[in-house]
Amino acid sequence: MASTLKDVAMLAGVHSSTVSRVLRGKENIPVSEETRQRILEAVRQLNYRPDKTARALRMRKSDAVGLVIPNIASPYFSGIAKELDILCHNAGYSLMIYDTNENQEKEIVVIEDLLSRGVDGFVIAPVQDADSHIRQLVEQNIPLVLIDRDFETMETHAVICDDEMSAYKAVSYLSDLGHKRIGFVSGRQNLYPVLKRLDGYRKGLNDFNLEKDTAFIASGGPTLESGYASTVNLLSLPNKPTALLVSGTIITVGALKAIQEKGLSIPEDVSIISYTDTIYAPFLSTPITTISHSVKEIAEKAFELLHQEIKTPTKGDVAKVIVQTHLYKRASTAPAH
Repeated sequence: MASTLKDVAMLAGVHSSTVSRVLRGKENIPVSEETRQRILEAVRQLNYRPDKTARALRMRKSDAVGLVIPNIASPYFSGIAKELDILCHNAGYSLMIYDTNENQEKEIVVIEDLLSRGVDGFVIAPVQDADSHIRQLVEQNIPLVLIDRDFETMETHAVICDDEMSAYKAVSYLSDLGHKRIGFVSGRQNLYPVLKRLDGYRKGLNDFNLEKDTAFIASGGPTLESGYASTVNLLSLPNKPTALLVSGTIITVGALKAIQEKGLSIPEDVSIISYTDTIYAPFLSTPITTISHSVKEIAEKAFELLHQEIKTPTKGDVAKVIVQTHLYKRASTAPAH
């Protein structure tokens, strides 16, 4: 059975509160060096490890942040996780990372688990099939920042990207290259960023007098298989698109496979612009034109908002921070033939 604080105190011949002060480095009440060394020796002999979860619940402070993301395999979300982990570590927090696999039921379960561990706050990229569990966090004044995805009917901090404008700019660029038929591979259409990108895509079609056809929009899941199937469908149309805007890193890989299997060349037969930029995008046989998100800036803005909420828990104005994207023009886009 694991040793307790009382076991350490008994072996060291001191009160439990003295052990607690020494282990937490609290020197507001002086403890002699001899007593401190006796306590540390008792800790070593008993192999004592503090129960951080119990302490967090007792003190209502864990020095831990919960990060809930939909896909750790995504370079975009793993990049945010890495940057946020550095920021948390530098500020004295540990980061607990949970992957929901875009599963709403799992998201609800992991948030409850993090609450039971007494985390100080949350950074969440929600699945968005439901919102009652997120709304409950807001109503309980639990420090929370949403990233990438937002609920427009909910008052909470959020760090999002200029998804609508970025899609509009992508369509504008393809229009300047002479493309009239532009397809959109969307992934899950209920997600906030996808909805915004669709808005920008449709606005671009209208403003630049491009062909509008509901068949040019292909949706599915955030998977390789979905990206592949959606692209096959678009490229099988009698009047197929000459350019594609693909709303996701992973589905882009599926789209590339579909283009290859159709015997088409990039960009001679079809141009492609992908969300989001990755380390491999410039190094493919045909470097991919991408819309890049600054994962570092997203993490920094999210941590700044969350840290402020943790330190000042009184309810104030919520902030919706919009991070600008960048269009990296590479060899996957060319003038239409």
